[in-house]
Amino acid sequence: MIRTVLAVILMVALVGISMPAIDHAAGVHSDRQVESIAAQFEQAAVDLNESEDLPPKSVRGPQRVVEVTFPTPSLTAKTVLKFQIERPSGEMHSVITYRVSGRPERVRHVDAPMVNANGGTLKLGRITGEQTFVFRLEREGSSDDPIVTVHRTGG
Repeated sequence: MIRTVLAVILMVALVGISMPAIDHAAGVHSDRQVESIAAQFEQAAVDLNESEDLPPKSVRGPQRVVEVTFPTPSLTAKTVLKFQIERPSGEMHSVITYRVSGRPERVRHVDAPMVNANGGTLKLGRITGEQTFVFRLEREGSSDDPIVTVHRTGG
C-alpha cells in the first residue's frame, strides 16, 4: 500500500515538473508552424508582384493558391490568437503580424502590397486547422498600381 502511494506521489510530482516544459515546447512548435505559414504568404505575394504581368483593367489577374494548416490547440500545440496582414496606408509593402498563445507577438515585413478581398486589413483571430487562401494580382482602384488581394476560401 505504501509503495502504491509513493508511486502515485512520484508520478504526480514528475508530471507537475514536466508540464511547463511541455507547454513551452508546444508554444515554440506552434510559433514555428505559423512562421512557416507567414513565409508561404510572403512567397506567394512577392512572386505574384515581381514575376507576373499586371492584368488589363476588368480582367482577372494571375493567382496563387496557398493551402496551409494552422495549429489546432492540444497538448503539443498552442492557439493562434492573431494572424493579420496589414498594408500601411499608400505603401508598397505589407506587414504580417501574428501571435501564438503564451508567446510574444511576431512581425514579418513583406515586399508586396497585400490587402483582403475588400481592400482592407486581413484579420484572422483564433484560426485553426486547414485553410485555403487565394492570392490574386490586381490593379488598385485609384492609382492602377499593382496590389495583391488575399481571399480566404471556405471555413
